[in-house]
Amino acid sequence: MKNKQQKTILIAIFQGVEAKNILRTSILETLLKDVCVRIVLLCNSQERVDYYKKEFQNDRLIYEVVRTQHTPNIDAFFGKLKFMLLKTDTTDLLRFMLRDSGRNLLVHWIAKITNAFLARSLVRKFVRRVDFLFVREHTYAKYFDTYMPDLVFLAHLFDDKEIHILREAKRRGVKSVGLINSWDQTTSRSMLRLLPDWFVVYNALVKQELIELHDASPERIYVGGIAQYDEYYIHTPKSRDDFFKDIHADPRKKLMVYAPVGKAFSNLEWTMIDVLYGLNASGAFGNNLHILVRFQPNDFVDQKALKLRPHLCYDYPGVRFTKSRSVDWDMNKKEVWHLADTLYHADIVVSYVSSISIDAALFDTPVINIGFTAGQVMLRESPMQYYGMEHYKKAVATGGIRLVSSVSEFCASVKRYLDDPSLDRAGRMRLVETQCVFTDGRSGERIGLFLLGQL
Repeated sequence: MKNKQQKTILIAIFQGVEAKNILRTSILETLLKDVCVRIVLLCNSQERVDYYKKEFQNDRLIYEVVRTQHTPNIDAFFGKLKFMLLKTDTTDLLRFMLRDSGRNLLVHWIAKITNAFLARSLVRKFVRRVDFLFVREHTYAKYFDTYMPDLVFLAHLFDDKEIHILREAKRRGVKSVGLINSWDQTTSRSMLRLLPDWFVVYNALVKQELIELHDASPERIYVGGIAQYDEYYIHTPKSRDDFFKDIHADPRKKLMVYAPVGKAFSNLEWTMIDVLYGLNASGAFGNNLHILVRFQPNDFVDQKALKLRPHLCYDYPGVRFTKSRSVDWDMNKKEVWHLADTLYHADIVVSYVSSISIDAALFDTPVINIGFTAGQVMLRESPMQYYGMEHYKKAVATGGIRLVSSVSEFCASVKRYLDDPSLDRAGRMRLVETQCVFTDGRSGERIGLFLLGQL
């Protein structure tokens, strides 16, 4: 039973990235410091509830498992229409990739022309109004009836389930805050079907994209920084000897960390791993380098391929709640600390398109992005195409990420960075400044206090 002094915040934790941004940052801790606040966490499975309860327990923390109801046809219509109302370099690229994957050419051109006509502010505003008036979806009504929330905090508004929570909040006059939880969402997903009362964003880049592409009001956007990076600033790294002992490597050697793009984006994952290990064995980087492969926490590693490579040194972090690559995953604090130690002790980080480029720059670790493939690869199977994404072009433009176009250029760049890790330091600083804004380790607290202020 809710007392008169108590304030209730309703939060959706449907995806791993939401847990990463909220539960595993000081946002949750800051909210619970206010003894008048209780929090209701909506999860999409009992498995996730049981998992989180082992770590996050408090008398004012309530878990609910949501069973999504059948989606009305009109809701499905608006769920598809939203993709036609955002036009960016990234959406143009994704449409081209669909055509290259065998999409009917007529369908491609119809979609392209329709997108060019509809992706306008007036059209988006009209569609949002109609969407709000005519879509009826009552999955979340009972949670509002039971807990009578004073604030709804949603960290993935590009997901229609959370739009339905926002819809219910708007119908009842409950204040809402949306967190844009990634640097690419505003330019690569879709139009936001509904807008919350307030937005919390990482940086000024995302703020401007919300204004230009999603019609948000500038005065309703709060720049709070990246809470998930706070651990990087407050964590005390292990000694080099202890870290290298953990990964079964020689601390006298230099360390290259390779982050595969994942099999969902390319079938070159193992090919490139073999190329890197082959180059290292041949002395292409010198004779004093160890390679650590860090797989993605939301992906599944091919166990057969692993067994064929007993020499491979790798990290496979995270727990996955599904049997295939998805948004349903989690990394605990110990794994986050291990990542921080990895980036701190790495002499160079290598990847295709990846946010780990920013993570590495936070530690002033040189970053190389691979701009070539091994052998002949069809466009739709190549990770190279993702360098055309709007958000990533902005990151590369800072000069903090070195993009190499050939094996010879790659080997030469590795050697230069190993000899002089200060190369491109100014670019890495620009990358951090534009993407992270705050480097004080208090972004979670800052966002938490902002949310409390809305109460």
